[in-house]
Parts: sequence; C-alpha cells; structure tokens
Amino acid sequence: MRLSRLLPACAAAALLAAAPPVPPPQPVLPSWRNPAPDPLRGAALAQSCLACHATAAAPRLSRQRQSYLFRAILAYRDTTRSSAVMAPAAAPLTDQDARDLAAHLAGKMRDSPPPVRDDLPGFALTLRECGWCHGETGIGEFEGMPVLAGQDAAYLAAALAAYRDGTRTDPTMAAVAAGLSDEAIDQASEYYAGHQWLERGR
Repeated sequence: MRLSRLLPACAAAALLAAAPPVPPPQPVLPSWRNPAPDPLRGAALAQSCLACHATAAAPRLSRQRQSYLFRAILAYRDTTRSSAVMAPAAAPLTDQDARDLAAHLAGKMRDSPPPVRDDLPGFALTLRECGWCHGETGIGEFEGMPVLAGQDAAYLAAALAAYRDGTRTDPTMAAVAAGLSDEAIDQASEYYAGHQWLERGR
C-alpha cells in the first residue's frame, strides 16, 4: 500500500524536474500616454534640451514619434542606453517628466509620409535591409519605432556604426548592421536624411 502511494508522488516529482524552467517575467514598461502628458509643462522642461537639440550638434527631435522619445528618455535615465551627455540630463526625470517632454518635442505628426526618394543610391539597400520595420521613407511601422526621415545623415551613420561594433545594443539592429559596409552605412544614412520630416527642436 505504501509503495502504491509513493509511485504517483515520484512520477509527479519526475515530471516537475523534467519541465523546462519558467522564464522570468518580462518587465512592464510605463505607458507613454497614460497618465496624459502635458505638452506645455514639457515645453518648460525642454529648454535645457534645446541648448543642444536646436543646433546641428544633436539629432533632430521635432516630429519624432512620441512613444519613441518617451522610451529613449527612460532608457537614458535607467542607463539601459549609454550616453555621457544624455544620462546625467535624464537622471532626475520622472516618468511624467518624460511623457511631458516627449509630447512637446514630438509636436504634431504630418498627415502623410513624404514622397519616396527612389532616385537616391540607398533606396534599394534600405528597402531590402530596413523596410520591414522602418518603411520606405523611414517613418516607421510601429509605436516605439524612431522616425528616420529627415534625420541628420551623420547621426544616422554614427548610430549604425555603433550598432555594428556593439557600443549601442539592440538585437535586431545589431544583426542588420553587422552586414553593412561603411559605404552601405553612408548610403542608408543619406537616403533617410534625404526625406523631409524631422525638424530642429523648437
């Protein structure tokens, strides 16, 4: 009788031991739109940002996707994205500060994408390597995706080179950039920069 009771318990224990480990829960990201952002408050917070972002020394942010800006600010704040300049600037910001800043900096998105510049040398390359996520013109297909259209070519080239050499991390971008030559990086960067969308900070 004791053996008959023991066998099911042993079988259950063996099944549990053979089961694959349960992966850790995925982190829950704060919402970029709830609680509602206050663009006017964001305008006041943005004054220190515009010391760089209103000039050619930093990437263009006006008309950037709001959800991307919010997540980028948090990544700098939480040091999951490194920058000697941005990390200290973002360190004191709360989630609501990031929402308000992103809402102001993004401004109003345009109603339709710019015309495709299929006359540029990078068209075929970007359509093949980048189009699934970033679209034909660099507007992007998903929330959280950066707008590339109209971004500074030098900034885009530096970002691609950083993904390629591992100093900037993202599994998707690292895999794409790994196969790009310097010439391909320049062509892709010039292609997206050749579209009108992003503007200097305001």
